[in-house]
Amino acid sequence: MTGVSSRIWGRIGRWCLNRLKRMVVIVMLLALVTTIVGFVFLFLNTSNLSSYLVPTLSRNRAQAVVTLDEDGVMRQKRPMVQFYPDNQNKLLFRKSHSTRPEFLSKPHRIVGKRENGKSNPSYEQLAKEWVVQPPRTRSQRLASKKKSEDEVSYDIHVFYYGWYTNPSLDGEYSHWNHAYLPNWNQRDHKQYPTGHHNPVNDDLGSNFYPELGAYSSFDPKIIVEHMKQIKSSGAGVLSVSWYPPGLADENGKPSDSLIPTLLDAAQLAGLKVCLHVEPYNNLNVTNFRQFIQYVRDHYWDHPAFYKRKVGFRELPMFYIYDSYRIPSSEWQRLFSRKGDLSVRDTDLDAIFIGLIVELQHRGEIKRGKFDGFYTYFAANGFSFGSSFKNWKNLNDYAQKNSLLFIPSVGPGYIDTRIRPWNGQTIRDRRNGEYYALGWRTLLRFMPKTVSITSFNEWHEGTQIEKAVAKQTKDGSYEYCSYEPQPSNFYLSETRRHVETYLKLRKDF
Repeated sequence: MTGVSSRIWGRIGRWCLNRLKRMVVIVMLLALVTTIVGFVFLFLNTSNLSSYLVPTLSRNRAQAVVTLDEDGVMRQKRPMVQFYPDNQNKLLFRKSHSTRPEFLSKPHRIVGKRENGKSNPSYEQLAKEWVVQPPRTRSQRLASKKKSEDEVSYDIHVFYYGWYTNPSLDGEYSHWNHAYLPNWNQRDHKQYPTGHHNPVNDDLGSNFYPELGAYSSFDPKIIVEHMKQIKSSGAGVLSVSWYPPGLADENGKPSDSLIPTLLDAAQLAGLKVCLHVEPYNNLNVTNFRQFIQYVRDHYWDHPAFYKRKVGFRELPMFYIYDSYRIPSSEWQRLFSRKGDLSVRDTDLDAIFIGLIVELQHRGEIKRGKFDGFYTYFAANGFSFGSSFKNWKNLNDYAQKNSLLFIPSVGPGYIDTRIRPWNGQTIRDRRNGEYYALGWRTLLRFMPKTVSITSFNEWHEGTQIEKAVAKQTKDGSYEYCSYEPQPSNFYLSETRRHVETYLKLRKDF
């Protein structure tokens, strides 16, 4: 009897277990079908759902939308629903609507802000609470435009060269008659031009021809014109190529005597000047400190000598070209607070920016106690530092180590009139596209300071100064030009890129 009952209960248990399994399967199938139906429903009703959610979300947070205007400039717009929550209302003014509120029947500008405490006002209520002003007159618009064109940023630095001379003012040509340089590549056995250029025949050591001709950097009229051009570009600081008094490069004359004139001219134009220290003969940290003292005594206190706020102090800035030629252990003597020649916390303290060419230079700059580094070269890919793809990482490294990273953008590069064997380094301007690429690259990380290579380094074809189409007198060479664009094209492009950079940096 006991065996019979146990078999009965066993059958009952197995039957219940089978039914339970079937129910679980059915429930899972129902859940899957319900999920699929739900997704299909949401997919088919996305527009209705978004029309419900967007006005609600926009009351709490405005969604930024970046668009390109007709000039190709990135501009930030905000959705209409932030200002007009009842955007389905027929009174919302659109081009397709023929009706407008009566108070907008005249060509007036509407300016003002929505008052606090108003919850979901209608378009009529919102517009009536704004201030209605008459349109600006033509003279007011022109004055506003002129004010915008006169504004410059002291966070935009442009490398400037004052080493050009000519016979009418200086007795002889310097730099315009630059020699063809010997080939760096010993394996290249091709024949290249030798000797010097002859500016008398409009033969200059440049692939472009300046609108001002083979000018003298010491000509007051040229200096004034340069200040006008630089100001029109939006750059606020000239980083002037500088050799200590009595010293110069192998192609020019000493130009330290030009600095006081440049400072005075910059002050009149609302610009600033800092020094771009060239690798002068026998450069070492001992005599470099002495030359800082010279600058301190002669230029430091001039109103146009560029200074940057660091903590509670304002310090001048020095770019140091080819800084890697001196070991970091030597620079420590000067830039470390514990160095035996230290300028830190003295009246010679400043912001010292080293040049980064190779990857290892960033570590040397850090160990040398520099305040930051710049890239200078305008040829993308020429060096590690000048390669656009490396700028974001260099900026991250600088921020991590409390350094200032100053990328250098340039409109192009070509130097075959002094290095005829260097065709592989040419970077074609492409009607401004190459220049725009450099600016777009730095907009990814928004550096605090941007340098431009260059205003007038004509030998390497990096200038933004005005240039014109020209041939040598014997017709043997036709210069590159900005055509079909005007001679001031790269000044205008610089102004456009600077304004975009400054506008986007505010929201970065």
